[in-house]
Amino acid sequence: MTNRRWVTLLRVALGVLFLLAAWPKLQDPEGFATAVSHYRMLPQPVERIVALVLPPLEMIVGVCLIVGVLDAGASVIVLALMGVFTVAVAAALGRGLDISCGCFDTDGGTRVGLRKILENVALLAAAAWVAFGDRSWASLGSWADRTGDIE
Repeated sequence: MTNRRWVTLLRVALGVLFLLAAWPKLQDPEGFATAVSHYRMLPQPVERIVALVLPPLEMIVGVCLIVGVLDAGASVIVLALMGVFTVAVAAALGRGLDISCGCFDTDGGTRVGLRKILENVALLAAAAWVAFGDRSWASLGSWADRTGDIE
C-alpha cells in the first residue's frame, strides 16, 4: 500500500475515533466538565469553556477527516489536540492522580497511566503522519485542488 493510501486509512480512522470520542461528551456535558476538572490544570471558568468547545470541535474535525474536506487543517488540529491530551495525561500521572482520562466516557472509563500515554503517543504519530503525509488520494479537498489545476 502506498504512503497516500496509508495516510487516507489513518485519516479516516482518526476521524472515526474523534467522532466516537465526541459523542459521549456531547451527551453528558456536565460529566465531561467534571472529567476535565479532575485534571486540576485549568481555572474553573476555563474548564467549562473547554468542556463546551472540545466535543463539537472533535466532532467537526472527525467529519472533516472522514469526508476529506478541509482535512489538511483538521489533521493539524488533531495533531495539536493529541499533543495536549498526551501532556495532560502525563501531567496527571506525574502528579499521582488516579482519574479517568475522559476520552470516550464521561463516567469511569480508561484510567490515566503509562498505557494511556503510549496509546496517545501512537495516535500522535498517526496524526503527524496524516498532517504531513500525502493526502492526495481520496481527499475531496485535494481532488478539488487537482481539478482546479486542470482548468
